[in-house]
Amino acid sequence: MNKKVMSAGLTSFAAGAMLMISGGIAGTATAQEYSWRAVTHQLPGTARYDGTIPPFTQCVSDASGGRMEIQAFGGGVLHPISDSLDAIRNGIVQMGMVWSGYWAGVNPMFALAGSRPGDPITSFSENFYRAERLHEVVAAAYEAQGVISLGAFDFASAEILNSAVEVRSLEDFQGKTVRSGGLGATFYGELGASAMTLTGTEIYQALQLGTVDMAEFNDWLVNMEMGFHEVTKYIIEPALHAGSTDDKELIVNPEAWNELPEDLQSVILACRDQARYLSSIAYGVANERAKQEWKEAGVQVITLPDEDVAEARKVAAQVILDFADRSPEAAEYVRIYAETLRELGYTELAKTFGAE
Repeated sequence: MNKKVMSAGLTSFAAGAMLMISGGIAGTATAQEYSWRAVTHQLPGTARYDGTIPPFTQCVSDASGGRMEIQAFGGGVLHPISDSLDAIRNGIVQMGMVWSGYWAGVNPMFALAGSRPGDPITSFSENFYRAERLHEVVAAAYEAQGVISLGAFDFASAEILNSAVEVRSLEDFQGKTVRSGGLGATFYGELGASAMTLTGTEIYQALQLGTVDMAEFNDWLVNMEMGFHEVTKYIIEPALHAGSTDDKELIVNPEAWNELPEDLQSVILACRDQARYLSSIAYGVANERAKQEWKEAGVQVITLPDEDVAEARKVAAQVILDFADRSPEAAEYVRIYAETLRELGYTELAKTFGAE
């Protein structure tokens, strides 16, 4: 694997921007030399597509002086989202910005890379610190699948738990039905609730008709785009299933990547860093604004007692530890994750995972 992509901080948006301004990367516009196609799971017209994908492709075009163009396709346009890993590996498309959780069936580690029940991390800075600390083990898992990971592409704010019923303690989860899946379903099961798997488009009606009592899907911003504030009476905080995470991993076809000259590889990495920065505004700041709109719409925010949150995170840690036994990569992921929690000051939770 190209050593460039394995080193955290090898490039930065600031450094890339300086090169662009000085002409060190872009230079004088020349004829197009490379034309790539990229896929993502997000849909055009949503914040998590419009806020980063078009700016990223434009950045690559501008910074390369027109030598490289990337055409992006939204979720399901070229192929089912679940086929994206194969498509990138086989060179049908050269790049993907896709959530790692889609590959949980390939390697259990990808489920952890997608979401970690009980994760206390919510800030942009801590999210990317964790992403960089875990990049090596995540990249190795992707390499085993025949693709190269260039690291986390953008930032996703912590999920919220929409509820049609009043829930003020862990005891209140008993007997409730929650829309969730994967590790989240196991976690809620340990809390005494039952999980139901629904697509995002089915959640609105399920909350409206009482098919589910609660539903997790995304953050304040995206859930508002889905209209969930219209059928939600309460939001239960803090986010117990998933804190902030990487909405997309930037992955590329190895042959296509290695064919690029180093200056264009640097362009892509610099534009990736720009996408990270933009996501902090497009998702993070806009998410806080959306939260206020939820409150103004009459949705009540319920904060669980501290002791209940601590207990729920212990339950979540055990779910993760049990899951870590499923592959060596998952075990290594959890080891580094525990160290990262300790480094960020989440000492007691880190001890639950075995960190000293």
